[in-house]
Amino acid sequence: MESIKIIYKKDKISNSCIFMKKHLLLAFFITHLGMSQELPNFQKDIQSYTELIAKNPNDYTSYHFRGHSKFNLEDYEGALQDYDKALEINDKYYEAYFSRGKLFQKLNKHKSAIIDFTECINLKSSSASSFINRAYSYSMIGDFTNSINDYSECISLDEKNYDAFYNRGLVYKLSSNYQEAINDFNKAILINPNSVDAYQNRGIMKSYSKDKTALNDFNKVIELDKINGEAYYNRAIFYLNFNRKNDYCSDLKKALELGFDEALEVFNSECKNKK
Repeated sequence: MESIKIIYKKDKISNSCIFMKKHLLLAFFITHLGMSQELPNFQKDIQSYTELIAKNPNDYTSYHFRGHSKFNLEDYEGALQDYDKALEINDKYYEAYFSRGKLFQKLNKHKSAIIDFTECINLKSSSASSFINRAYSYSMIGDFTNSINDYSECISLDEKNYDAFYNRGLVYKLSSNYQEAINDFNKAILINPNSVDAYQNRGIMKSYSKDKTALNDFNKVIELDKINGEAYYNRAIFYLNFNRKNDYCSDLKKALELGFDEALEVFNSECKNKK
């Protein structure tokens, strides 16, 4: 019997970030500078920074940090106004460009984010965080060449950066460069041996490349995360494509029990009437 032609699921990947839904989300992992406070303090902080600004209207750092507090309260327009004001006073203020770039990412304005992270890089060429954020925004507008270049630059500055390897692997996947994607997931796993997402994505790339060791990766995902419905689905698809003697129906049923509804169509077509 011919193998069915089914796309593997799960393109995850981290928070916001990102196998395979139609639109693959890359990890959005860079945290805002100076944003570790508890939520109840933000309103108080806004008041404090406002008082400092009243005393010194050219205090660009107070505008910047007040913008952080507004950001955390989801007052994005207010945050943008404060970041803009900080940069109006000091157009060489790296931190404000970085924060505004993150805000533009939050607002899905990636072209504007790219401009701000480019300013960050111009001001501080050794900033791995600026390269990795610009890479993310490039990927979100479909500019995979520049995204890969920026992830590579980040890696040259920080060779143990799991997120850079992992995300670059996803971009290679989108570029249909499966072997390069596998290479990056290999490196990501070396850095973080318990990365469910890296094993999952590596297994999918191996499957696309007809490398049957993909099964080891799907098994590893299930070992690490026994309630990962997508992993059971992916293993079922592997069995359907490469070894139908295995009990793929049990995996599809398990995926459905765990809430992975995408498995339903395959289950109905391959298992519902199976004796």
